[in-house]
Amino acid sequence: MSQKGLEVQKNYPLRKKVSEFFWGGWCMQTNWNYERQMNTAFMWGISKTIDRLYPEPEELEKKKERYRSSLEFFNITPQMGSFVLGLTAAMEEQYAENPKTFDPKMISSLKTALMGPLSGIGDSLFQGTVRIIAMSIGISLAQQGSILGPILAMLISFAVSFLITWWGWKIGLCKRPRINTSNS
Repeated sequence: MSQKGLEVQKNYPLRKKVSEFFWGGWCMQTNWNYERQMNTAFMWGISKTIDRLYPEPEELEKKKERYRSSLEFFNITPQMGSFVLGLTAAMEEQYAENPKTFDPKMISSLKTALMGPLSGIGDSLFQGTVRIIAMSIGISLAQQGSILGPILAMLISFAVSFLITWWGWKIGLCKRPRINTSNS
């Protein structure tokens, strides 16, 4: 592993990382497939991080290995995906920094472990709570003849989804646990 890639990743502007992880999480449903569901969208969201970590031509095999790992089965409530993207990026940095002592299977295990609980929370929050409240307000206004009903319902749903997706990556990337990579 070249230190160049790690330095580039650590010094990459935070505002650009914001954009990558936000759009990676926001577009999680856009490339869904029956075999591995959101895997290609997840890989797209993390690909620029992997590209920065392994920029040298001699690191091409390592980059391909990390791409393949990112293409494993992935399915989550889309708004919660940015958190997993941020956490995975932080772990990819740790792996690039300590390739001999950091087991990359931990990254896949963490993704797998978070899919169920975060989907349970996300589905309950978005489909079971926010959507019901937003539509109740919207229907109430629409029944009174107001065009604001459907507009307000969409805006309420959008605002909550936007905020959770926007801040999810930051919680994952910046509040990551430090994983002890020593063999002791």
